[in-house]
Amino acid sequence: MYFLRALPRALPRTPARCLSTSVPRFTTSSPVTPEQCAAAANTLLTRQLPHIPDWLSPQQSHLLSLTLSPYLKTDIPRSSPRTSGPIPAGHHLIYFPPQLPESLLLPDGSDLEQSPGEPWTRRMWAGGRLDFDVSNPLLIGDEAVLKERIEDVKIRGDKLFCSFERAMFRRGAWVQGTQGQESEKPSLVETRTLVFFPTGPHQQAARQLPVKETAEFGETFETTEHLLFRFSALTWNAHKIHLDKEFSRDKEGYRGLLCHGPLAVAMLMGLLERELAGAKRVKSFEYRCLAPLFVGETYKIAGKWKGDDKVELWCETPEGGFAVRGMAEVV
Repeated sequence: MYFLRALPRALPRTPARCLSTSVPRFTTSSPVTPEQCAAAANTLLTRQLPHIPDWLSPQQSHLLSLTLSPYLKTDIPRSSPRTSGPIPAGHHLIYFPPQLPESLLLPDGSDLEQSPGEPWTRRMWAGGRLDFDVSNPLLIGDEAVLKERIEDVKIRGDKLFCSFERAMFRRGAWVQGTQGQESEKPSLVETRTLVFFPTGPHQQAARQLPVKETAEFGETFETTEHLLFRFSALTWNAHKIHLDKEFSRDKEGYRGLLCHGPLAVAMLMGLLERELAGAKRVKSFEYRCLAPLFVGETYKIAGKWKGDDKVELWCETPEGGFAVRGMAEVV
């Protein structure tokens, strides 16, 4: 999980030396050439991704709320899904899953349609941004459709940082204009950045950016395999680094199962919604993933107000460093 794009000015930038130590380094027996990187980037940028329709089932959102409730200390009625109103911030992550047969999954369980192909066989979540249209939110029980495109590819050495723009429209609001453009604004636009690494041995990051902020609200908890399995199931995610301990350790070189990048986002959004208590709504959230989160370790999610309409949110590692850091705007 490692981010590329700049954050709002209200959030201090991470020095380049800190970012570089957070990113896993891979080597290959045959080094990747700049020409290979450029060709892969061009292929990705010209790739057409399918539209994904979905019904925003109350049950799915309810199951995510139940999954997160022990960690957010929220009281969720077990058998009473909310059947109307806007979906909670972050719950879009469990909708619009890739509609792929098993034959279109890579050996590590990840999505072939998003992959640059060999030799970039490994991927992690780098960060992203959420922009909500608070006047036209996605609603529980509605039909909706996702339009996705590969917005940008940046080459950093032998790594490819791919930004995917995911625009979500309520069904009926999604209408093609005469020039092939949407004539209505989406309810939510998510930009997510994935980093792809070539095959090779993994070296763990040695340093972390220390947390110096004093939290005004937050929770501390230990992640579990049950949590990862449930989130993988809700998001239709078969990536083995979240499910197969031996694969994550022996093939990828990590010390255990990795928590999902979007799981951290869902937790931070859930924490913020608990803090807002319905008085305000999330307008945007931009974040970077700076260090991996592992199963069985203790983490803190926290927030601090920056004026009346901005909230800094972060996830803190057991060593006191940033795992995820971002800024939300509320209205």
